[in-house]
Amino acid sequence: MDVLSSFPSSIRKIAHHIHELGGSCVIVGGAVRDYVLGISVKDIDIEVFGIPSYGRLKEILSSYGKPIEAGKSFGVLKLLVDGLEVDFSFPRTETKIGEGHKGFDVVSDPTLTFETAAARRDFTINAMGINLVDGSFLDPFNGQEDLKKSRLKHIGPAFVEDPLRVYRGVQFAARFNLTIDPETMTLCKSIVPSLDELPKERVFEELRKLLLKAPKPSVGLNLMKEMGILPKECLALIDTPQDPEWHPEGDVWVHTLQVVDQMALLRPD
Repeated sequence: MDVLSSFPSSIRKIAHHIHELGGSCVIVGGAVRDYVLGISVKDIDIEVFGIPSYGRLKEILSSYGKPIEAGKSFGVLKLLVDGLEVDFSFPRTETKIGEGHKGFDVVSDPTLTFETAAARRDFTINAMGINLVDGSFLDPFNGQEDLKKSRLKHIGPAFVEDPLRVYRGVQFAARFNLTIDPETMTLCKSIVPSLDELPKERVFEELRKLLLKAPKPSVGLNLMKEMGILPKECLALIDTPQDPEWHPEGDVWVHTLQVVDQMALLRPD
């Protein structure tokens, strides 16, 4: 099947328009990952290369609707396309300058190559792209191969600059049945002392995805145990005995993992 037929024709129309003006549009991130996995694509992020300014991009998109500025400093515009909210942004680089998830100097640059822009991402499976004009598949860090091998692997040493990636790794591994690469696991453990820098709402969002999207949330919870990042309330469950007559499965921790996985089966599709 033609890869481009999986995405709305209106988005491709915009891409062709931008192509005629000397630019290019590449679908990036989770939409590409989900396409490769055969999962229905719901959120579409598009990086726009070769358009000289944010203002010019907004002018082009205004021909197709009313773009909403969602992050002017990052060059992000939201546009409703065929009932889907699509994010259009410029490629960018990120340099660590402070603590936490927001401690980055972010510079948008439409002249960047796709590989340079993708290098800022967390995992190889999130660093793939699809050109919306010719359908070419861009995969500078071999994310597709890692998906085939059910492997979650970081891109480079800058991975440790954002502690939120520990929780992202946990929920990705559980949601997509991936094994965390040993070197990536080592890096995740090295970031643990920095987790207190993170805003609670960002941590909550990653845990929400784990509990509401993973087929077996227990996979992620066990990874959190291995990494040493379980909250004290969960730690109290480990090695707490149960009556073996009624709970032959083991301690309260094991029982809780089983309950969480059973609850996941009750989620609506």
